[in-house]
Amino acid sequence: MSTDAISTLRAEMPSRPLVARLHEWVTTVDHKRLGILYILYALFFLVIGGIEAAIMRIQLIRPHYNFVSPGLFNQMFTMHGTTMIFFVVMPLLFGFANYLIPLMIGARTWPSRVSMLSVSG
Repeated sequence: MSTDAISTLRAEMPSRPLVARLHEWVTTVDHKRLGILYILYALFFLVIGGIEAAIMRIQLIRPHYNFVSPGLFNQMFTMHGTTMIFFVVMPLLFGFANYLIPLMIGARTWPSRVSMLSVSG
C-alpha cells in the first residue's frame, strides 16, 4: 500500500482588493461579523487601557517619583477607569451577545442594522 499523500488540485481564486474586503466588513449586517468587530474594538482599547495602567504603575514605583505630574496621574486614573469599563467591558459583552444570542435562540435574522450603526456609528 502506498502512503503517499493524494494531491488535490485547487483552483486559484482571484483575491479581492483590501479596500473591498474592509468595506465589506465595515458595512456588514451579519451578526457574527458585528460581534467580531465589537470584540476587536474592545481588544484595541484593552491595549490602550493597559498602557494607561502601566504609566500609573511606573509612577507608583517609588514615593515622590516624578514620571507624571499629580494632576496628570489623576487624569490617567480617571481615563483608565473609563476606558476599561465603557470601551472594553461593554463592547466585549455586546460583542459576545451579538455573536452568540442569535445562535442560541436559532434566529435566522437579527436586528443587525442597529448593531451595525452602533459599531461603525
